[in-house]
Amino acid sequence: MARFVLAGRADCPHLARAQLLGEQLRASLADFQVHEILVQPDEWEVWLDHTCRAHGWSHSGSPVVWRELVGRGGRALLLGGLADFLEHCQQYYGVVTDMSSEMMLKIAAENREAEEKRKEEAQRQASLLQPFHIWIAGALNPACPILIPHLLSEQLFPASSSASSLVVSLHLLHLEGEEEALRALRTEAEELALPLLHQVTAHTGLEEAFRDADVVILLDEQEVAVREEREREKGEEVKEVKEEVSEKDAVKEELRGEKEDEAKEEVKGEKGDEVKDEREVRKDKEEVREKVEEEKVEEKEGEVRAEKEKDVRDEEAKENVEEKGKEARDGKDARDKEREEKDEEARETQREKELLKRASVRYRCYGQLIGERANVRGVVVMVAGDAHLNLKCALLAENAPAIDPRHFVAVATPLEYAARARVAQKLGGRAAGKYVTDVRVWGNLNGAIHLDLQRARVFNHAGAIQGPAFFSRPVLEVLHDGNWLKTDLPAMVSGRRATAASEPQGRAVSMSIAHGILVVLKAWNGVSHPEGEVLSLGVHCQGHPYVPDGVVCSIPVTVSEGGWSPVLEGVHAGDELRETLQLAVDQLRREKEDACSDL
Repeated sequence: MARFVLAGRADCPHLARAQLLGEQLRASLADFQVHEILVQPDEWEVWLDHTCRAHGWSHSGSPVVWRELVGRGGRALLLGGLADFLEHCQQYYGVVTDMSSEMMLKIAAENREAEEKRKEEAQRQASLLQPFHIWIAGALNPACPILIPHLLSEQLFPASSSASSLVVSLHLLHLEGEEEALRALRTEAEELALPLLHQVTAHTGLEEAFRDADVVILLDEQEVAVREEREREKGEEVKEVKEEVSEKDAVKEELRGEKEDEAKEEVKGEKGDEVKDEREVRKDKEEVREKVEEEKVEEKEGEVRAEKEKDVRDEEAKENVEEKGKEARDGKDARDKEREEKDEEARETQREKELLKRASVRYRCYGQLIGERANVRGVVVMVAGDAHLNLKCALLAENAPAIDPRHFVAVATPLEYAARARVAQKLGGRAAGKYVTDVRVWGNLNGAIHLDLQRARVFNHAGAIQGPAFFSRPVLEVLHDGNWLKTDLPAMVSGRRATAASEPQGRAVSMSIAHGILVVLKAWNGVSHPEGEVLSLGVHCQGHPYVPDGVVCSIPVTVSEGGWSPVLEGVHAGDELRETLQLAVDQLRREKEDACSDL
């Protein structure tokens, strides 16, 4: 079974005639189906261009008619305009229509009026919905698909609206991504068919970016492209190395063949010399029998000794030459390797500076747009990922003066939870439900950090003192390896994430990033988070005793009622913490100077 789709401008008289013919065929043929699409005149050209590109057609004017196979799939078949539709109906169904120009204009006017009323009603309905707008920048980051199903949950935003009327508009933004990949992600989100989902939009430009945003989540965007570029470079380098090895193997095989040929020639020559010596000896014996046997033996021995001495000298000279050549080659290889390492280090430094500058330009722009378009009073802006989180958060807050800087946060929970897991493993793992809480992260999330275990506690620890499931003990009372806590633990947490982030597409850290974002969002909205529980967040510090004003630094905070408060009670700011914070502040200032050097 097939159906015909008639699409055109709402005020098009030719569309009116096609509609009349479709009604005649539908009335006379039981299985004939017609679907009509009316488009406002000011939207027609854009709609037609998008439809033709989606189907691979070439058509201009109104109307456009195509044929679809109902329930069987397959591509739609373009018929063309009104004349093509009339000809098709006459040839296949023997039906023609005759309509006066006056009637066509009248129907076209009615169509336009009906479409305007329908559009006004749709706008009125949309204004009543007041959807909750969530924007995700860097939507092609691997953490985004993990986030989406959890973001479309009514338990996540209970304070934003009543459960009966809450709907979510999800907006996906990725400036350097492929449109096809972004459309595929949008389709996947739509096909989740979640009750709260109102609409999903995909954007590769900034025309509508952050419009009416209630929540903004910014994931690594440029870093994904850089990582993919590095993977391509590594692939090309591996290919070049393989080709070079193949060429060296071919040269070695050729040299080995030449040596074998020389050895064979030498053996033949030796055999010929031996035969010649025997003949001469026999001839000498016949001609000179009077010579004494001892003289002949002595003469022969002298020749042998001289030849051996010559061979030894030649062999020693050859070994000396080879040894000197090897030393020269080894020295050259070492110098070349050192030069390559320095060049690679210089290239990496240059890439890092370029990344910083690009991040500066982009996040300044993002900050301005968020300040102009977002829900100024209630928006929360979260920066998550593995690259320059503190800097990005600071740039956003600086360029959105209309929004309270306390609403801009950098997600530090992935580092916090990674440290918890490492400490639990050090204490014997999770074999009996053992877990660690209240580990706090101070400093630069992508640089100098201090893991504060002053308040950390371990549950279900099999020690000398044990209790029920709710019983816990301070970590510092049961873990006495101070060197591990001071040096190894921070290196393991930072190093593991850096290694995982450099893996292809960075998928190894996507789950922890998504989980960290959800933890902060739940705490921000008072969901499934005990009152007074402490989290680590990168925040815009103001009046903090240990961090200079205006610096975005990770500190322990409590989150409630859409805001946060610094935690100072029970914090002992020792020399180690103060030194780390000073180092972190210096790093962040240098980052900002490098990022803004061209501005």
